[in-house]
Amino acid sequence: MSRAALYDRTGGPEVLYVGEVADVQPQPGHVLLRVRAAGLNPFDSKMRAGFIPSDAPFPRRIGGDVAGTVAAVGDGSVYGDGTAIQVGDEVFGRAGGAIAERVVASASELAKRPEALPVEVAGGMWVAGLTAVSCLATIPIGEDDTVLVGGAAGGVGFVAAQLAVATGARVIGTASERNHELLRSVGVEPVTYGEGLADRVAGLGQVTAVIDAHGRDALDAGVQLGVPADRMVAIAAYAAVDELGVHNAERAARTPENLLELADDVVAGRLVFPVAATYPLDEVVAAFTAVDGSHAPGKIVVLP
Repeated sequence: MSRAALYDRTGGPEVLYVGEVADVQPQPGHVLLRVRAAGLNPFDSKMRAGFIPSDAPFPRRIGGDVAGTVAAVGDGSVYGDGTAIQVGDEVFGRAGGAIAERVVASASELAKRPEALPVEVAGGMWVAGLTAVSCLATIPIGEDDTVLVGGAAGGVGFVAAQLAVATGARVIGTASERNHELLRSVGVEPVTYGEGLADRVAGLGQVTAVIDAHGRDALDAGVQLGVPADRMVAIAAYAAVDELGVHNAERAARTPENLLELADDVVAGRLVFPVAATYPLDEVVAAFTAVDGSHAPGKIVVLP
């Protein structure tokens, strides 16, 4: 037996508790991890709150981002390059129900963690990092572009903005004023979000692409600024995909290989991936309260 974050009904962070669950041996192509770090994401909160429907039986586990130590290996479990996964390997990636002491993960969603990558950073990279990669794979960005990134100080937006800067593009990012200096530090031109956004952005130049990682305000501004729908991508404003004809971020780029590239960029100092705070497993309610409220930029990570 081991412990995991669970909930018996949908609702706010207060529905979460830590309970015992049975450990299971991994099936072929899967591994059992001793979790060392598990990042929290807005998606997890939406699932817990019932905003995203689920027919999974209660009690439900929660979490997806993970970094951990391989404790058991199912037959045929290999990394993307064909190398066998071994007990004791330090890995990171994705595992459903990762906010726990132990969790089973698919080998196809894991990569070997670079030794120089801090475990708390690795434990929060899959969702934010690979969603950002997916945004740029959906609407390729280049040095001739001026990109508006909505929610540029958030988990996905901050990575997407930096990846866009790395292409040579000019990047304008929406954020609250308290986060403007953070954006400037990575080469992003900050602009305050909210009413009048299109007018403020128009004063900075012609936008050629929009990545919205927060809601639909940047997408609506893009429409007002004449950005073609096929040069805009949304990850949160699902209704805008149909209403405005913009892209939803494709999923093919969400691979362990791309995760490793992001990790190399973090280790080399080319990509900033901040961790705002860490919490022990027993404080999972406080951790999700921080995610659901206003907190400093960066990931909230549970360290079981």
